[in-house]
Amino acid sequence: MNLKLNLLLTIGIAMLFFTACVKDTDFEQTDDILVTPVIELDFLFYELNSESFSEIGANNIIVSDTTNFDFLNDEFIVDNLLRAEFYFKYTNSFPVDFVSEYKFLNENNELQYEITFPVGAGATSAPLITEHIENVEGETILELTSAEKVVVNVIASTAVDDLEGLLNLQSKTTYYLRIEQ
Repeated sequence: MNLKLNLLLTIGIAMLFFTACVKDTDFEQTDDILVTPVIELDFLFYELNSESFSEIGANNIIVSDTTNFDFLNDEFIVDNLLRAEFYFKYTNSFPVDFVSEYKFLNENNELQYEITFPVGAGATSAPLITEHIENVEGETILELTSAEKVVVNVIASTAVDDLEGLLNLQSKTTYYLRIEQ
């Protein structure tokens, strides 16, 4: 009796699967495809101590570095990038304020876009965390996509060569794309 009931139940369920409603697929809609990927990438990371500044010379108050930044000027990215969001997180245990500068330059070293913000003083026993978010969109996105490199400057408000402390940066970028078929 149990076998007949199980067999009847299995046949009934199978019939439900084969008699379900199916709507015809409209392949003409493939022209209306819109994909909006969001891509997160690490940007820059570093940790500076007082020796990093003392190697510079004149007043020991600046550290500068240049990094290639030429992947955004690809035609595909230029055509499809809607917005870029830069996130910076500094942890400062120096008792000194800093100014953080990011200068995006084209191949002729002409300034295309700039991000500048202050980083507050901390202490070795109580490091200060400074966070900054920079949104780039609209017309300024074209300036960013024409950059070939970025020059990073960390400027101290006073000499740090005799001070204890660390300045740590963690950063990332989020790119918002719109790709239409």
